[in-house]
Amino acid sequence: PLFRSFLWWEQMTVRFDFGNYATAGPELVTAWKALSEKLVSSTRGSGLVLEWRQQSGRLFASGDVRYIRVWDVSKEMKVQDIATGAESCVTCLTSDEAGRSLLVAGCGDGTVRLFDHRSPSGENIVSSHVMTLKEHSSWIVNAFMQPGTDGKILTGSMHGEVKLWDPRFTESVKTIKLSSMMNTLAFHERANVFAYGSAQSSSTDDTIKVYNLNGRTLSTIRYLSGFMGNRISPTSCLAFHPYRSLLAVGSQDCILSVYASEKPRK
Repeated sequence: PLFRSFLWWEQMTVRFDFGNYATAGPELVTAWKALSEKLVSSTRGSGLVLEWRQQSGRLFASGDVRYIRVWDVSKEMKVQDIATGAESCVTCLTSDEAGRSLLVAGCGDGTVRLFDHRSPSGENIVSSHVMTLKEHSSWIVNAFMQPGTDGKILTGSMHGEVKLWDPRFTESVKTIKLSSMMNTLAFHERANVFAYGSAQSSSTDDTIKVYNLNGRTLSTIRYLSGFMGNRISPTSCLAFHPYRSLLAVGSQDCILSVYASEKPRK
């Protein structure tokens, strides 16, 4: 059985479906409005941003607001609201279940903010701020916290910078400068690789590149010209398989593709 969430961006609604999609269709378990208001006014919004923790049953929700709302899905109750302290929207959320209780929020102003979500629950917005990382200068596309008690934090910004952080310090451990701007970014949960979709002015320049954390390009998926060439549209989302070397790519032309490091054996 699997949980799946479907988002309605305009209504800030979360829907949970429960079922085995290989043998039967999904069954609606519950649905509710994750955020009740929209506060941050800017030219570009992030919509509804979610982080789901399967083991603890906690759902973190934020976006065009100045707080992160924590939900206990098993009880269908709000646990607390955590103040972000940022004047811009929250663009991404990540956390881990290795006992660190850290919650990382990337923001539209380029800051990365760390929170401890073990603060006492209550109706009022609480301040659980730990530190703010300020080396990025543009929109944070994605963030990821490596599993394990000594795992690093990885972040990527729209201007083509990927940084590795030690959660104990405010200065980055490593910076990888990419060859182009990015609009999508995904990190593999167990392999030290990441993939990004480039943000180019011309559709023929759209590429998807896979790097390792040493800054080496491992593979490139690009636009192929010609009559039989495969067209790659600008990417809207990327996701790695948690264990295998598979990359799912959602494109703006409503096509979902899955790429593998090698051809499957028959």
